[in-house]
Amino acid sequence: MLEVKDLNLSLGNKQVLQNIDLSIPIQGEIIGIMGPNGAGKSSLIKSLIGEFKPTGSALLNDDYIQNNLKYVTYIPQKAHIDLDFPINVEHVVLSGAYKDIGWFKWITSSTRQRLNQLMQTLELEDLRHRQISELSGGQLQRVLVARALMSESILYLLDEPFVGIDFHSEQIIMQQLRKLKEQGKLLLIVHHDLSKTEAYFDRVILLNKTIRFFGDSVTAMQPEHLNKTFLNATVQNGTS
Repeated sequence: MLEVKDLNLSLGNKQVLQNIDLSIPIQGEIIGIMGPNGAGKSSLIKSLIGEFKPTGSALLNDDYIQNNLKYVTYIPQKAHIDLDFPINVEHVVLSGAYKDIGWFKWITSSTRQRLNQLMQTLELEDLRHRQISELSGGQLQRVLVARALMSESILYLLDEPFVGIDFHSEQIIMQQLRKLKEQGKLLLIVHHDLSKTEAYFDRVILLNKTIRFFGDSVTAMQPEHLNKTFLNATVQNGTS
């Protein structure tokens, strides 16, 4: 169970998140986090993993998320990746296994098998030895997803995974995310494209500093909920 209780976040003099309360079972579900620019979507994800320091609490299976980060996988926006760091695709993907096997350890045969499987499934085999600075946006996003899938988690947090990528890469990634759902994982995805809401998400959190709606994706797209989120709510500019 993911439980967020009275979570509030201020950055400088701006209140970014207010009175966030959520209770979500870990039972195989893809949930979108949607709202206007500056609504606090990315800030909510970063608050859950401890990158930001909100008040209130965020629990995973009755313990603070910060105590259970080995069960959590976070995929940041591509814009936050240092593309100048000299590392190739294979090593980036392998690094996703280190929280399970530890750093400076021999790669086990099962880890190597998992690596090869993901390289094939995410169509990265031909890019195995390419530097990440040489990748397209879609290729890089597939590498980040492959890295995330190298370890076993129960909660996956993705921040705008489909921004600036090609349609083919988006479909490959979405196929993998649906497989995680089938395995009983919980996925929270910050997303902006309203046209794909019903196809991609089981439920949707409509966020604009506070939660304006949380429910099934079809109902979330009704005009009254969208207007309440995108038109009638005050946006804290500068924080997405």
